[in-house]
Amino acid sequence: MTEQESRERIVTQQMRLANECLDDAEAAADRGSARLAWNRAYYACFHAATAVFVARDRRFRKHRGIIKAVHEELVPEGFVAPEQAVAFEGLYAQRLDADYGDFVDIPREQVMNTLTTARRFVAAMKTAIDAAGRK
Repeated sequence: MTEQESRERIVTQQMRLANECLDDAEAAADRGSARLAWNRAYYACFHAATAVFVARDRRFRKHRGIIKAVHEELVPEGFVAPEQAVAFEGLYAQRLDADYGDFVDIPREQVMNTLTTARRFVAAMKTAIDAAGRK
């Protein structure tokens, strides 16, 4: 398998994981598991962003690195609106609160807004991947 084929395979796997996490987030929200919904929504976005940067032959060791790259690369290129990049960063903070916070009360409306944000971000990442494939 060539390096390019390997990258394409990883991109496909990361997008599969992104979609799986979106499905999990929606199922968790339907069950009233807000913390899990926040976690899965963030990871949907994280896997989708990872796929974009793998397609560009870029890897990151930390979540903050990929968040920074979204701001610095995908926003100026027009794949992500500035507010989407800020929302992605916000999802990271929410995920930390959901995973490690002792007293986190998440209203259903906020959970549903998070899911909408995640769906839009994953769709934007798909567009960026498609554009990378055309280069």
